[in-house]
Amino acid sequence: MLRVEALTVTARERTLVENLSLDLEDGRITCLIGPSGCGKTSVIKWLAGILPAGLAAAGKLAIDGRDISRPDPAIGYQPQGDALFPWLTIAENAALGLEVAGASRTSARARVAPLFPAFGLAGTEELFPDQLSGGMRQRVAFLRTIVRQSRFILLDEPFSALDAVTRMRMQLWFLARLEAEPRGVLMVTHDLREATEIADRVLVMAAAPGRIVADIPIETPRAARSEAALADLRQFLKSLLLEDFSS
Repeated sequence: MLRVEALTVTARERTLVENLSLDLEDGRITCLIGPSGCGKTSVIKWLAGILPAGLAAAGKLAIDGRDISRPDPAIGYQPQGDALFPWLTIAENAALGLEVAGASRTSARARVAPLFPAFGLAGTEELFPDQLSGGMRQRVAFLRTIVRQSRFILLDEPFSALDAVTRMRMQLWFLARLEAEPRGVLMVTHDLREATEIADRVLVMAAAPGRIVADIPIETPRAARSEAALADLRQFLKSLLLEDFSS
């Protein structure tokens, strides 16, 4: 289990996130929702070890009770959109994370090559990002993230740039990949439908300063979730997002 304790993020005189604690379980998807500006992306970036200059943070991060520093190979990160480099081929983009982690170019390419068929990318290896659809580029980004074998994956609105149909297909594809190779996932999203259909658990943040105000497990298996139950859950989440927690 990954555990964050008492995370506080500040920008000069302003507190963005205050005394935030959460845990992530292996093999489960946790969605993090909240109003714009509440600090969701700051939490994700702190966990990934890439908090921007100008922000200061204090907090404790542990995996299975062992304190760790950041970045850590047990934690993978995928930013918004696919973030592919247009001048690199698809194979080079997919292998880039391994190379950044210290693998040679040859060994990195050898590790990603067998995975292209499983990700629906066979035959695209020597193409460039602008030659692929949005959904295929997103799969390349997931391949780049998953090939690093990180135990936990951080996703910052990974489907937000896709059209509705491609987004739905990618969500189903992503769930199938996690079924085949489970990881603990923390995913930031603004989409309540996405959160209720994908997540095993939803964390709700409030703003000014950012903190967790609700932790809602979803025990019903995804395939058994009725539309009526999901609609009720979305309405409840919406009411939490609209509630004033400032007092």
